[in-house]
Amino acid sequence: MHTQTQLYFKVHEMNDTNIILTLTIGLSIITASKYLLYILTSPFYRLNKSKYLKKSKELTTKQIEDRIKISVVIPAWNEEVGVVDTVKSVLASNYNNLEVIVVDDGSTDSTFKKVDQFYKNERQLYLTPGKELKYFTKQNGGKGSALNFGIHQSSGNIVVTMDADTVFEKDALSVVARFFVDKRVDAAVGNVKVANAKSIIGIIQQIEYTVGFYFKRVHSVFNSEYIIGGAFGAFRRDIFDKHGFFDEHNKTEDIELSTRLQAEGATIVFMEDAIAYTEGPSNVKDLAKQRLRWKKGRLDTFIKHRGLFFSRQKIHSKFLTHYLLPITLFYEIELLIEPLLTLFGVYYIYTTHDFRALILWILFTGGINAFAFLFGSRKNSKVAFAFLPLYFLLSYVLTAIEVYAMYMSLKLLFSKKDVTWQKWNRKGVGVIS
Repeated sequence: MHTQTQLYFKVHEMNDTNIILTLTIGLSIITASKYLLYILTSPFYRLNKSKYLKKSKELTTKQIEDRIKISVVIPAWNEEVGVVDTVKSVLASNYNNLEVIVVDDGSTDSTFKKVDQFYKNERQLYLTPGKELKYFTKQNGGKGSALNFGIHQSSGNIVVTMDADTVFEKDALSVVARFFVDKRVDAAVGNVKVANAKSIIGIIQQIEYTVGFYFKRVHSVFNSEYIIGGAFGAFRRDIFDKHGFFDEHNKTEDIELSTRLQAEGATIVFMEDAIAYTEGPSNVKDLAKQRLRWKKGRLDTFIKHRGLFFSRQKIHSKFLTHYLLPITLFYEIELLIEPLLTLFGVYYIYTTHDFRALILWILFTGGINAFAFLFGSRKNSKVAFAFLPLYFLLSYVLTAIEVYAMYMSLKLLFSKKDVTWQKWNRKGVGVIS
């Protein structure tokens, strides 16, 4: 009887192991297929970019500036550390038909005072002909509220939104203007890089951003970009009249608006040569806060725009509706069993001593990441590139945080609660030369 019981449990243990092994192999195949699809498609971005920049090549810089006025809206809540550097970086732009609007959203620190002092003491060094700076303070209402307030105060026919912990390269807005010469472009997302690399957390984010933004090439090719991040987004003014402003109740108002624009059939492009630098969280606690907000906001957005999934409407990109959105949701759900899969992987290698699959996977994903660094945009971090061989292990820090964020997001979702406009300790990016 004892032998039969042992045999029973051994058989069931083998069955469970086979199920998890099959599931792990299946997930690996799905992920590898996605990587290959993106790597093979990304070179076509150059043709996609040329298509939208064709008309701008027929115009001089002055002709473009005469046609297009850019309003940069900077929402700020307790951003005294970096807000002035942000303003300086925009005003230092080589684009001259420019309006900068800072909206202090009821900060409890000296954010408004810092901007006011800059305006009174240094503005003459930056406000060259064609540039103007406006700044306001309002009662705290959240980032979406601050963005909408700034847009209403602006007068440009192109509205650029950025975070108060971000700085632009000098030619970033010139690139924006060239894309929007083409009337087909409704909105665009810039190329954002993480500036701080003095910690492992910062380096992990640098690699993540570099690879993630490289793959936005593919989203641009298929007009399927549904995340115009708050750090650097650009919008034709009339889309707000047509499709509404930022959702002030969604804590990832950038994702919600981008997804809404896709639902309305807008054309959204990726501007790889328009580069901005942002300050990422510098420790695990702050990174977890950020990812919780992102995760909860994305879930809220997917629920709100669930009609996009597998939509057959002609105005919708089939790549977006039948692939990108479903597989993104699939990976979000997969996070719920990620701890089990990781433990199984460790157990399998420990018991079988078979490292071949692991080595192959590390080489494959490492090659994908290296490809994004080597063949992607300019000015990728050399420090981050040097850490690529270790990224397979370092990425588990991100995975653990993503798992935490997913579970907490579901908890907030079911309890009908929300996250707030979060703040962490900043050190500032500084002005990029």
